[in-house]
Amino acid sequence: MTRRPPAGQRALFQPDEVAVAPSAGARLRALAMTVPARARRAGSRAEEDSDAIEKLRGYAVELSAHFGLAYSTIEAEAEGVVEHYGICYADGRIRIRLRHATTGRLLKESSLVDTLCHELAHLRHMNHGERFRKLYGRILDEARGRGFYRPGPNEKPRAVQLALFSERDCGMPRR
Repeated sequence: MTRRPPAGQRALFQPDEVAVAPSAGARLRALAMTVPARARRAGSRAEEDSDAIEKLRGYAVELSAHFGLAYSTIEAEAEGVVEHYGICYADGRIRIRLRHATTGRLLKESSLVDTLCHELAHLRHMNHGERFRKLYGRILDEARGRGFYRPGPNEKPRAVQLALFSERDCGMPRR
Protein backbone atom coordinates (compact mmCIF):
# COMPACT_ATOMS: atom_id res chain seq x y z
CA MET A 1 0.00 0.00 0.00
CA THR A 2 1.42 3.35 -1.03
CA ARG A 3 0.91 6.34 1.26
CA ARG A 4 0.45 9.70 -0.29
CA PRO A 5 1.74 12.85 1.40
CA PRO A 6 -0.84 15.31 2.72
CA ALA A 7 -2.04 17.90 0.25
CA GLY A 8 0.47 20.65 -0.36
CA GLN A 9 3.51 18.60 0.72
CA ARG A 10 5.97 16.86 -1.53
CA ALA A 11 7.03 13.27 -0.94
CA LEU A 12 10.62 12.75 0.04
CA PHE A 13 10.89 9.74 -2.35
CA GLN A 14 8.70 8.54 -5.16
CA PRO A 15 7.10 5.13 -4.49
CA ASP A 16 9.08 3.46 -7.28
CA GLU A 17 12.36 4.78 -5.79
CA VAL A 18 11.96 2.95 -2.50
CA ALA A 19 12.76 -0.73 -2.49
CA VAL A 20 12.48 -2.85 0.59
CA ALA A 21 14.54 -6.03 0.79
CA PRO A 22 12.44 -9.10 1.49
CA SER A 23 12.62 -10.38 5.04
CA ALA A 24 14.54 -13.52 5.92
CA GLY A 25 11.25 -15.39 6.30
CA ALA A 26 10.09 -14.28 2.83
CA ARG A 27 13.40 -15.39 1.31
CA LEU A 28 13.12 -18.79 3.01
CA ARG A 29 9.55 -19.24 1.76
CA ALA A 30 10.62 -18.37 -1.80
CA LEU A 31 13.56 -20.74 -1.57
CA ALA A 32 11.32 -23.55 -0.32
CA MET A 33 9.12 -23.13 -3.39
CA THR A 34 12.01 -23.62 -5.87
CA VAL A 35 13.15 -26.97 -7.21
CA PRO A 36 16.64 -27.82 -5.94
CA ALA A 37 19.41 -27.40 -8.51
CA ARG A 38 20.37 -31.07 -8.17
CA ALA A 39 16.82 -32.12 -9.07
CA ARG A 40 16.77 -29.72 -12.03
CA ARG A 41 20.07 -31.16 -13.27
CA ALA A 42 18.91 -34.74 -12.74
CA GLY A 43 15.93 -34.25 -15.05
CA SER A 44 17.97 -32.66 -17.80
CA ARG A 45 20.79 -35.16 -17.25
CA ALA A 46 18.43 -38.12 -17.73
CA GLU A 47 17.05 -36.49 -20.88
CA GLU A 48 20.58 -35.89 -22.21
CA ASP A 49 21.52 -39.51 -21.53
CA SER A 50 18.35 -40.80 -23.16
CA ASP A 51 18.86 -38.64 -26.25
CA ALA A 52 22.52 -39.68 -26.56
CA ILE A 53 21.83 -43.42 -26.25
CA GLU A 54 18.94 -43.22 -28.75
CA LYS A 55 21.20 -41.47 -31.25
CA LEU A 56 23.89 -44.15 -30.75
CA ARG A 57 21.29 -46.88 -31.23
CA GLY A 58 20.28 -45.32 -34.54
CA TYR A 59 23.91 -45.24 -35.67
CA ALA A 60 24.39 -48.84 -34.52
CA VAL A 61 21.44 -50.05 -36.60
CA GLU A 62 22.95 -48.64 -39.78
CA LEU A 63 26.58 -49.59 -39.10
CA SER A 64 25.84 -53.13 -37.92
CA ALA A 65 23.61 -53.78 -40.94
CA HIS A 66 26.35 -52.53 -43.28
CA PHE A 67 28.97 -54.84 -41.73
CA GLY A 68 26.69 -57.80 -40.98
CA LEU A 69 27.13 -57.51 -37.21
CA ALA A 70 24.51 -58.66 -34.72
CA TYR A 71 24.13 -57.03 -31.30
CA SER A 72 21.35 -57.54 -28.79
CA THR A 73 21.18 -54.12 -27.15
CA ILE A 74 23.00 -50.81 -26.77
CA GLU A 75 22.77 -49.42 -23.23
CA ALA A 76 24.23 -46.62 -21.16
CA GLU A 77 26.90 -47.87 -18.76
CA ALA A 78 25.99 -47.72 -15.08
CA GLU A 79 26.80 -44.48 -13.31
CA GLY A 80 30.11 -44.56 -11.49
CA VAL A 81 31.85 -46.94 -13.90
CA VAL A 82 35.16 -45.33 -14.87
CA GLU A 83 37.36 -48.30 -15.87
CA HIS A 84 36.32 -48.24 -19.51
CA TYR A 85 34.41 -46.20 -22.09
CA GLY A 86 32.53 -49.16 -23.45
CA ILE A 87 32.22 -52.90 -23.11
CA CYS A 88 30.92 -55.62 -25.40
CA TYR A 89 29.63 -58.87 -23.94
CA ALA A 90 29.62 -62.27 -25.68
CA ASP A 91 25.80 -62.23 -25.79
CA GLY A 92 25.89 -59.08 -27.95
CA ARG A 93 25.12 -56.50 -25.26
CA ILE A 94 27.05 -53.24 -25.64
CA ARG A 95 27.31 -50.74 -22.80
CA ILE A 96 28.77 -47.27 -23.36
CA ARG A 97 29.78 -44.75 -20.70
CA LEU A 98 28.12 -41.47 -21.61
CA ARG A 99 29.68 -39.13 -19.04
CA HIS A 100 33.15 -37.93 -18.17
CA ALA A 101 34.55 -39.70 -15.11
CA THR A 102 35.45 -36.56 -13.12
CA THR A 103 33.30 -33.72 -14.47
CA GLY A 104 30.14 -35.72 -15.05
CA ARG A 105 29.56 -33.90 -18.33
CA LEU A 106 28.22 -35.73 -21.34
CA LEU A 107 31.11 -36.89 -23.51
CA LYS A 108 31.53 -35.40 -26.97
CA GLU A 109 29.47 -37.09 -29.65
CA SER A 110 32.63 -37.98 -31.59
CA SER A 111 33.97 -39.82 -28.53
CA LEU A 112 30.71 -41.70 -28.08
CA VAL A 113 30.60 -42.71 -31.75
CA ASP A 114 34.26 -43.77 -31.62
CA THR A 115 33.44 -45.99 -28.62
CA LEU A 116 30.39 -47.40 -30.40
CA CYS A 117 32.50 -48.32 -33.45
CA HIS A 118 35.11 -49.94 -31.20
CA GLU A 119 32.49 -52.06 -29.45
CA LEU A 120 30.77 -53.02 -32.72
CA ALA A 121 34.12 -54.36 -33.96
CA HIS A 122 34.27 -56.52 -30.82
CA LEU A 123 31.12 -58.29 -31.97
CA ARG A 124 33.27 -60.07 -34.53
CA HIS A 125 36.69 -60.05 -32.82
CA MET A 126 36.74 -60.26 -29.02
CA ASN A 127 40.35 -59.07 -28.81
CA HIS A 128 42.48 -56.15 -29.96
CA GLY A 129 44.40 -58.03 -32.63
CA GLU A 130 45.18 -56.92 -36.16
CA ARG A 131 41.87 -58.14 -37.64
CA PHE A 132 39.99 -56.28 -34.91
CA ARG A 133 41.92 -53.05 -35.61
CA LYS A 134 41.27 -53.29 -39.35
CA LEU A 135 37.54 -53.85 -38.84
CA TYR A 136 37.36 -51.06 -36.26
CA GLY A 137 39.06 -48.71 -38.74
CA ARG A 138 36.61 -49.68 -41.49
CA ILE A 139 33.62 -49.15 -39.20
CA LEU A 140 34.99 -45.78 -38.10
CA ASP A 141 35.57 -44.76 -41.73
CA GLU A 142 32.00 -45.77 -42.59
CA ALA A 143 30.69 -43.75 -39.64
CA ARG A 144 32.75 -40.78 -40.85
CA GLY A 145 31.41 -41.20 -44.38
CA ARG A 146 27.82 -41.26 -43.15
CA GLY A 147 28.42 -38.14 -41.05
CA PHE A 148 28.08 -39.91 -37.69
CA TYR A 149 31.72 -39.46 -36.69
CA ARG A 150 32.93 -35.87 -36.87
CA PRO A 151 36.04 -35.35 -34.77
CA GLY A 152 36.50 -31.72 -33.80
CA PRO A 153 39.19 -29.23 -34.73
CA ASN A 154 41.05 -29.93 -31.48
CA GLU A 155 42.28 -33.25 -32.84
CA LYS A 156 45.49 -31.99 -34.40
CA PRO A 157 48.13 -34.12 -36.05
CA ARG A 158 51.04 -34.85 -33.75
CA ALA A 159 54.11 -32.72 -34.22
CA VAL A 160 57.13 -34.50 -35.61
CA GLN A 161 60.50 -33.56 -34.24
CA LEU A 162 62.44 -33.16 -37.44
CA ALA A 163 65.71 -32.84 -35.54
CA LEU A 164 65.47 -36.53 -34.73
CA PHE A 165 65.70 -37.34 -38.40
CA SER A 166 68.47 -35.02 -39.52
CA GLU A 167 71.90 -36.57 -40.13
CA ARG A 168 73.66 -33.91 -38.06
CA ASP A 169 71.54 -34.52 -34.95
CA CYS A 170 71.53 -38.31 -35.25
CA GLY A 171 75.29 -38.52 -34.89
CA MET A 172 75.76 -39.65 -38.47
CA PRO A 173 78.68 -38.24 -40.43
CA ARG A 174 77.92 -35.50 -42.90
CA ARG A 175 78.40 -36.25 -46.53
